Amino acid sequence: MTATFVRRGDLIRLQLRPQEVDLLVRLAGELRTALEEPGPDDPVAARLFPPAVLGDPDADREVRDLLADALLADRLAGLESVLELVARGRRSKGRLVVDLEEDEPLLVLGVLNDIRLAIGARIDIEAIDRDRVAEHDPVAYPIAVMDHLGWWQEQLLAILDGQDRSA
Repeated sequence: MTATFVRRGDLIRLQLRPQEVDLLVRLAGELRTALEEPGPDDPVAARLFPPAVLGDPDADREVRDLLADALLADRLAGLESVLELVARGRRSKGRLVVDLEEDEPLLVLGVLNDIRLAIGARIDIEAIDRDRVAEHDPVAYPIAVMDHLGWWQEQLLAILDGQDRSA
């Protein structure tokens, strides 16, 4: 299997198959909707915006009132930036190729993390015994997607930590 992220000199190259592009764009759009239009007791909002002050609801509310808009704006801007990265990509050998520059690898890493956290919150991943999930279980696909995104994160982290040897 071809690596999704590879080092190319000073750049990190993102290489996605067409179905991976579709998946990333769809998941980013779903997360944007969840962030812009959270329902009551939405597990995604609860997971991505955990309490800032534990044990003191009044202090937590004060901190949230001060920071909530900025945190939401940062997450939405990150999603938009990743979609812009995908849009600027070029086609090469059946893949979308994007050379990530400067802080873009960290941006992608953060968005992948947010998407994985959102998926996990939706399926209540912490309550699932993964060893007991059958192939046709409704949570099997979301778990597989989380694992795939996690594999991407591992590749990117290895490169950022200097452990990648593909140049």
